[in-house]
Amino acid sequence: MKLEGVSHIGAAGLLACLGDGQGFKNGRHAAVFVGVTPKQHSSGGKVVMIGIDKHGGDKYLRSILYQGALSVISRLPVEAKTYKQQWLINLVRRVGIKRACVALINKTVRTAWALLNYRTEYNSQAI
Repeated sequence: MKLEGVSHIGAAGLLACLGDGQGFKNGRHAAVFVGVTPKQHSSGGKVVMIGIDKHGGDKYLRSILYQGALSVISRLPVEAKTYKQQWLINLVRRVGIKRACVALINKTVRTAWALLNYRTEYNSQAI
């Protein structure tokens, strides 16, 4: 629950979905299972990344995490205090709010997998 944008319901959903993290090879596999990675359409050596697949994964968990990410982004300070805030501010400027929300969800799921898999606690790094 120390992760940005994760509430009681989000933490319970992540724990129920990911378990102890041993069922996934890495954080990307966990993010694919939840359904927050972009689809890839490649042909002739040209790679095109499309938006996330809204039909796969856990829709309820994804919607809860999206609302949490949206609240984190809406409360971003003007001056970043942590590296994650700095990353988010730059990302919102570059790609917009909705894409930044999905990127934050992806980072949150990967971080949650690492915390569960390696049994560690989350601590944000101040600048």
